[in-house]
Amino acid sequence: MAKYDPLEAYLRGLSGDVVRLTFDEINGILQSKLPRSAYEHPPFWSNTEVGSSHVWADAWQRAGWRTVRYNLEQQFVDFRRFSDESSPTPAPRTGPQGESAPSGSGESRNEDSGDTSEERQLATIWSRRGQRKFRERLLRAYGCVCAVSGSTVEALLEAAHIVPHALETNYAITNGLLLRADIHTLFDLHLITIDSDGRVCVARSLEWTEYAQFRGRRLVAYPLDKEECPSADQLKRHHNLFVAREEALVDQSGEAPVER
Repeated sequence: MAKYDPLEAYLRGLSGDVVRLTFDEINGILQSKLPRSAYEHPPFWSNTEVGSSHVWADAWQRAGWRTVRYNLEQQFVDFRRFSDESSPTPAPRTGPQGESAPSGSGESRNEDSGDTSEERQLATIWSRRGQRKFRERLLRAYGCVCAVSGSTVEALLEAAHIVPHALETNYAITNGLLLRADIHTLFDLHLITIDSDGRVCVARSLEWTEYAQFRGRRLVAYPLDKEECPSADQLKRHHNLFVAREEALVDQSGEAPVER
């Protein structure tokens, strides 16, 4: 049984169309603790296309539910039942203290809006080369070298947002990494990440691929100017989502521990 199967089963068994669950209640349903990213990072509670890298969102959507509101400080999430024919009307957003969130607030961005975060991510991948100034600054900062692979083929080097552009408009160089195109895609899909020590983590699903060689390797290129170095907080956010995805893919029969 996969980690989030009990949540799917619980939601399938509910009557009614709306339910609020506290994080503690979800922990009880799962019989294990939610990952850190659920407590720290709003993107964890986003509704993504089934089959995406966020397998926990797959679970509640397979059961016929979507998240419509959440509050990280008060530690609750509201789910609403939906059908294939009609999507639920979004519930009001809440800020960290439970008040109505102002427009543009990052506390709750996951209301159903017709497109999924997965679709937005793909759109981001296709529009990267339009971020000319951001890319030029990263090329200078990293000396035209991919931070992970060491590739110096400039035509293949792309400006990667640590916090995706689809979630937050942030062209600060500290929210960027210079990555080879294929590694950029894997980074966006949380199949490759960077831990707090600046070492590369690679998903188990890439174990028998050419990307496994990068596991545990320190970044090979880094800005000389400390003010241009990637934000530790943004890297932590990305890494926590990577860990959450990896943990969710480990079934209860037990596998090797997740890289941290």
